[in-house]
Order: sequence, then structure tokens, then C-alpha cells
Amino acid sequence: MGVRNWPPPPGVRPQVLPPAPLDGPPAAGRIAAGAIQLMDQRNTKVLGAAIFGAGWVAGEHAKAYEKCERTKLVAVGSRKLESAKKCAEYGGAPGAFVTTDFDALLARPDVDLVSVTTPPDLHPELTIKAAKAGKHVCLEKPIALDWKSCLDMQKAVKQAGVKTVVSFCLHWNPSLVNTRSLIDQGAVGRPYYVEVDYWHGMKSWYPQYPWSVKKPQGGSSLLSAGCHAVDAMRWFAGGPAGNEVVEVFAYNVPHMGDNPDWGYDPTTVMVCKFRDGTVGKTASILDCKMPYQFNVDVVGTKGTIRDNRLWSESLLPGQTNWSTTPTILPDSGDVTHHPFNGQIEAFVAGILDGKPVLPDLDDAVKTHEILFAADRSAETGRPVKLPLER
Repeated sequence: MGVRNWPPPPGVRPQVLPPAPLDGPPAAGRIAAGAIQLMDQRNTKVLGAAIFGAGWVAGEHAKAYEKCERTKLVAVGSRKLESAKKCAEYGGAPGAFVTTDFDALLARPDVDLVSVTTPPDLHPELTIKAAKAGKHVCLEKPIALDWKSCLDMQKAVKQAGVKTVVSFCLHWNPSLVNTRSLIDQGAVGRPYYVEVDYWHGMKSWYPQYPWSVKKPQGGSSLLSAGCHAVDAMRWFAGGPAGNEVVEVFAYNVPHMGDNPDWGYDPTTVMVCKFRDGTVGKTASILDCKMPYQFNVDVVGTKGTIRDNRLWSESLLPGQTNWSTTPTILPDSGDVTHHPFNGQIEAFVAGILDGKPVLPDLDDAVKTHEILFAADRSAETGRPVKLPLER
């Protein structure tokens, strides 16, 4: 399950300054000048952040908003007022407005953005309300438990013109950032097989356990948790714009043990084909007897990546063994280990500086399309073509 008291990793991706002209001032001066120029270009407004749903992950959102210099946690809402108060205090904002009324939270003029951190069956209604109120939305995964709701949310956000980010927060995990960077550098050539697995034997101590193992709020193995792996698989296999999944096939495995809590099959194995012929695979296993594991394998024409290990004919000619990068791996299901700081920094830069934010709701809808196709395939025993109905 990972070490629960690890501090969260540094989440902010490093900013690289543009090179100065060769005839410019000394290096130190160029860096200082570049830094001042970047500071001048940034919008200095401080955004008011709110959270609705005061469970385990909400506390990490709260801490990330208070750590970010461009946001301030001003409101927290939950079904229970006491939970909202505890979340605000945990995040370092004991003076934040607390409420059980989502509409009251949205009505506050000091709220610019809201994190929706409730169980997923409430995500569609709350996201659509927030968008219509003109609030930018940070949304936990899964975004919804049915395909139609995903499309309704997408439509509402587009009409409102608000920014979104979806908490596939491993986009800011250093090991996964390195993997994407190595692919972009051509270290493995053209990827043709990408495998990302989510193996997490969830136990009753897990704060989300009571609702996440039941179908009405957990949905399925992929929706409940394996969606992180499918998102990463898409990220690594995507390649050129438009290289999306065109076909999905999946099998489910029912729980083989003696735990009566499971309301759906806790194991799903999915294989998919991308438009360019690349094959992707994800196994989501939620009842395994082992420590948490997030497997990453990218096989390409010139090399292979296995987690934080690289074999590359082009980048490392003459290597005789795997090259291992010491880094922070995605090796814990504990939310305090997840890089929410980087996610919030990127979200705010999207709102204030107009920078692209990924994964936003549009991108997450593409991941969820694969999830729903896989669940359909496992149910019917047949491959499912994409895109799904719209």
C-alpha cells in the first residue's frame, strides 16, 4: 500500500527559461532578466478557491490551494458541516467559509474556482451547476459513472467557457513526466505497445472503501481506480494529435476470495487498438494480495521503458544493462503521495495565463469513452468500436 506518511512529492514542473542571444549579458544576468520578464507576463491576481466534498482527497486539494501563491482557500462545503471545518483546518485555512449548501458556496463572489471532490455519482450535477455559475472546475475522477453524463458535462462547460482540470494527477508524477519526455525525445523510437496497470489491493482502512467497492458509486474496476492507468496509457501512446483509440476489448474476473463487499468484478483486463496501429493494455486489479503497483511499459522501435528503467539504442548506444533513473515513482495509493501541487499550479496557469491545461474535461472524456467501451465489452463478450454514440 506504500508508506502512508511520505510527504507529497514536489508537484510543479520546472520552468525552462528561453535562451538569451549569444551576444547578451553574462549567464547570471540573462537568467535574472528572463525570470523578471516571466514574472511581468504573469497575471498577479489571487484566485479564490472552494472545495465541495470533504473526504480524504479534499484535504490534499485544500493544502495545494493554500500552498499555491496564486490561490487562497476561501470556502469548503460538505454534507456535514464538521467535515467541512476539519478540511479547511487541515488545509491551513481555518477562517474559510464552511457550508452544507453547494448553491450558497457558488453564490459567493470571492469563489473563482471549485474542486468537486464528492463521490462520483454527484459529479455531473455539481459540475454543471458550477459551470453555469461561471466557476472554473477542478474535478476528481471518475468524472461520471455513465457516458451520457460525460457528454452533458462537456456541453455545459463549453457553453459556460470555464476552465477545467481533471484529477488524473499522475501527469505531474516525476517518473511519468520522465517517461513522456523520453518518448518525445525519440528514446524508444515509435511506440507500438503501451501497457499501464493499476494493481491496488484495497482494504477496509482505505477511506473511500465503503462507497468505492459498490456499483452505485464505484461503478467498475476501471471507473473506480483503473482509470488512472488508462489515462496514462493514452498519454504515452497518443503520439500525433488525433491518434485515439478505435477499438476496445475487455474481460472481467469476479472476486475469487471471501470478501462479500464487492459490488462489481474487481478485476478488468482491457486491450485496445489506436488509429495508428499501436496496441494498448491495462489491467485494473483491486483485490490483489500485494503492495500497490502502477506498472508502466512502453515498447518502441528503438528501445523500451519499464517504469523508471530505459533501454535505448539511440540515446544510450553501447549500454549493457537497463539505465535506471532515481525518481519518485507512482507507488502508493495514499493521496498524500499524489502530486496535487503540480496539478493546481497548472490549473491556475490555465486560468490566469491562458496556458493549455491537460487533462481537462475534454481530454478526460476521451479516457472515459475507453472505460465505458471496456465495461460494455466485458459485459457482452464482444469488441466495441469507438467513437461511442454522441
